[in-house]
Amino acid sequence: MIEIRRSHKEEREALYELWASVFNEDRLWLDRFFALRYNSDHIFVATVDGTLASALHALDATYVQAGRKHRCSYIVGAATDPAYRRQGLMGTLLSEAARTLQVPITLFPAVRPFYEANGYETTSHLVSYPLTPQQAEHQICSQPAVWSALDAIYRQANEEGGFLVRDTSAWEFLIDGYETVSVDGAYAFISEGRAVEAFALTAIAAQSLAVLLAERKVTHLATLASSPLSALFDEEDAVSLPMGMSTAPSMRGVYIAEQY
Repeated sequence: MIEIRRSHKEEREALYELWASVFNEDRLWLDRFFALRYNSDHIFVATVDGTLASALHALDATYVQAGRKHRCSYIVGAATDPAYRRQGLMGTLLSEAARTLQVPITLFPAVRPFYEANGYETTSHLVSYPLTPQQAEHQICSQPAVWSALDAIYRQANEEGGFLVRDTSAWEFLIDGYETVSVDGAYAFISEGRAVEAFALTAIAAQSLAVLLAERKVTHLATLASSPLSALFDEEDAVSLPMGMSTAPSMRGVYIAEQY
């Protein structure tokens, strides 16, 4: 028998092990996530004959659009035990979360076509450019990555289209998970030789950040089409990168990226 419901508190360990096994997650990182974000009321599960088969964590979240705050839910840890896949369990969980929570559901997809088939739309895009050597008139040094300073840049850079709000823990997960390069008015997160998120508020900040990234042998930089960073590169080399998704068409334009 299949049962779809909210999680019970006594299922915490089983949920932890499902996430760890499906995503092959680092246990220290997962310990931290469950210490900071775990809430059984925010978790939807599917059981088959009493066995936990599939689950998703629907975290309380907020987004800002046109200067106004709105509630939403951000899904992470959407996992199905391999033995129970191809039975429609995750699709059913997504539907149940949307029906029950009655707020826009957002996420950063691992498998975009699956979520498109379940009614999710991409809300925004970044533009990726190949990063070439940059010239600097003077020596530039990276600043310490202070989450409040990064948050101010993030909010201002995404003010026009809107953005998913990041709290202190969300920023700390990002800063700890990526190599972070920061200058006055700009920052970038680096993964596997690419700046996967780069925002700058001025042309000077953009140039300084680009120099530091080039010095670190970063090969590509992803930013907003409207960013001062984009003005440094050739449009012909641009590649559009789809970002987060939502169930609400009204969230088109809102920047949603990976966060925890």
